[in-house]
Amino acid sequence: MRKIPVSKLQSGMILGKSLYSANGNILLSAGCELNPSYAKRLQALGFPTVIVIDSYCRDIEFPDIVSDRTRIDGIVTLRRAFEEARKYNKVDTKLIKDLVNRLADEVLQNRQLLFEFPDVRSYDSYLFAHCLNVCILSLRIGMALNYNEVQLRDLGVGAVMHDVGSMYVDPKVVEKPGRLSPEEFSQIQQHSIKGFNLLRDQKDVNLLSAHVAFQHHERIDGTGYPRALKNTDICEFARIVAIADFFDALTSERKHRKAYSNSKAVEMIKEEAGMKTDNLLTELFLKNVAMYSTGSLLELNSGEIGVVISNRRHHQDRPLVRILTDNRKSPVNPENVQEVELAKEPGMQIIRELQDESGLAEKLGAVYAMGRKVVNS
Repeated sequence: MRKIPVSKLQSGMILGKSLYSANGNILLSAGCELNPSYAKRLQALGFPTVIVIDSYCRDIEFPDIVSDRTRIDGIVTLRRAFEEARKYNKVDTKLIKDLVNRLADEVLQNRQLLFEFPDVRSYDSYLFAHCLNVCILSLRIGMALNYNEVQLRDLGVGAVMHDVGSMYVDPKVVEKPGRLSPEEFSQIQQHSIKGFNLLRDQKDVNLLSAHVAFQHHERIDGTGYPRALKNTDICEFARIVAIADFFDALTSERKHRKAYSNSKAVEMIKEEAGMKTDNLLTELFLKNVAMYSTGSLLELNSGEIGVVISNRRHHQDRPLVRILTDNRKSPVNPENVQEVELAKEPGMQIIRELQDESGLAEKLGAVYAMGRKVVNS
């Protein structure tokens, strides 16, 4: 399976992961054959990408720290909680804590997996899916810090609600491409304050959880907002969530820009470490994130191109790769395909991750489809 832009869908492609509406209902089930009318409808519904099954990566599975069902239920839960917060200035804390407990259980069960960002979200669900991912990533860091159950729950509540104040900001300002005016930026800054004021008034929410909403845009060099706090003046929960928030924002499709690859996002986060973000926490975070997502195409120093089959817990930048082309970029015979464990091959280096590989993917697909016809004849 691999993730591709909806704009590049072609007739005959097979959907690899089911797509859901904002209310949690299935729109298209995994395994269905896609066509141009589906592509137009998905674009209209605000889906920028989908996961498809290609002939050359048919057997590749996207690992996920939490199940599809938990993700969908989580988005529905957060939509309900955020909308109630906007209308009534009240949070259903039991609902939120139940969600956090469910996420923590699955994150703990799947500690051996790296975070790869396999979910597909519509623009309409961006805020809720973002908060869910930030919570998952933050919980992973909390577990690396050996937080106890209470600490993990309080961190999770703060993480999953960190952007609740965005419900009080004009959506046109939140989604505006390009530079914001001083007035618009002031509106954006208010989401931290409004989220904090909401959460601290909830009797069942720990004040540290509320401070996550208040401080997740603070930076350790004092360049953040709303109070330009520095270093340990920013609570640890907020320093954790700041990193998770940055990573998920970078790797998400937005209306005004395309998502960065995991590898590019990791580079950008490394550049911030020790200046904008906490160095130790960033180091723990990066140990839990895959450098190259499963299904992505990589060019090696041999000139060959391979697809990432799976990632390794202690070698985030050295995945298992299936070699698909020779050094002239011509597809190899499917019967002669080899898989290479890069962690065991120090001489083989990744030159780059291919970003616009649609032409190569089509060529590979044609070769593999022909190979299946020969086998079946």
